[in-house]
Amino acid sequence: MTGERSLDDLDRALVRLRRLWSAPRSSIDDGGVAVDMSSILVIEACARGTEAGEDTTIRDIAAFTDTEHSTASRLVDRAAKAGLVRREPSPADARRTRVVLTESGRHTRQRATGFRLTWLTETLHQWPQDDVAHLAALLTRFADEVDRHGPPGRKPSPPPAN
Repeated sequence: MTGERSLDDLDRALVRLRRLWSAPRSSIDDGGVAVDMSSILVIEACARGTEAGEDTTIRDIAAFTDTEHSTASRLVDRAAKAGLVRREPSPADARRTRVVLTESGRHTRQRATGFRLTWLTETLHQWPQDDVAHLAALLTRFADEVDRHGPPGRKPSPPPAN
């Protein structure tokens, strides 16, 4: 398979996979309560910040969701109204506001992660474990490059210093 053909096949596959994130049902059911996918992304951004030991700001959520600051602020407002996150002063800098998960937000993240992992298990159940591991490694590598390059049309970030 030529390099050009490989890129064409990759492009086609990525367009087909887009439906995973843009399906008509843009919410999940969390114990009888519909949660918008945008709120799931806000929750995930906050959880990852917490896991890294960092405050999560609107700027961080904008970067994670690849949206403008004003859009990210509206997404946080929606998630806060649903009781999934709250805004509070940063303990590191009182001039800054951080976004933190509520207990309900942590529960929703656990359910959403469980849902995704169950779906992946069902979808890949006939794949050899080595293939699943290889797919995970390649997708992680690809995601790292996408993070560095940004979406189409954006100038790439410089590579990290070693």
